[in-house]
Amino acid sequence: MKIITLPILVIAAVLSGCVNLKPKPDRTRVFTLASDVAPVADVVGQPECYVSRVELPGFLEGTRIFYRSANGELDSAQGARWAETPDEALPRAIAMYLQATGKANVRGFYPWSNIARDAVTISVQFERFSANAQGQVEVIAQWQIESGKEIQKEGRYVAATLVWDRTKVADYVAQLNAALVGLAETIAQEL
Repeated sequence: MKIITLPILVIAAVLSGCVNLKPKPDRTRVFTLASDVAPVADVVGQPECYVSRVELPGFLEGTRIFYRSANGELDSAQGARWAETPDEALPRAIAMYLQATGKANVRGFYPWSNIARDAVTISVQFERFSANAQGQVEVIAQWQIESGKEIQKEGRYVAATLVWDRTKVADYVAQLNAALVGLAETIAQEL
């Protein structure tokens, strides 16, 4: 009996020591795109739109916030991540910015289905959605406006010179949002 009791006491002492450890707070900052878009009150009479799934470079899957280092390698922002994956966040952000122009009535966006069958579909393929080692934010996208199965208009958007302070991830996210505003305004002009 004494042989069994001793190991049990040792295990209990070790486990009680683990329970008394103080938890470390998670200091990871979580960012989302289009978090400050004001809703537009009246879009009645504007073209109904649906923002479909966007296409992104494969390295942007997941919730890590990436940029390219000087030697071309991918680096991720330390202590920061996306609240949702970019392939889910970008259609929502484009839809919100597009609606905010007041020139479109966005009825839905990926991952939800298109509820307005006669709505035009907006498709976007990102060539780049990141920044480089010099601090330049690079957003380049091909876009299309489709009605039914026919492409009505298409174009290419290149964000103007956007620069971020490499020490501030919030600045990086703000510059990406600025590029998305420009993309939405470019598409809205063609609706």
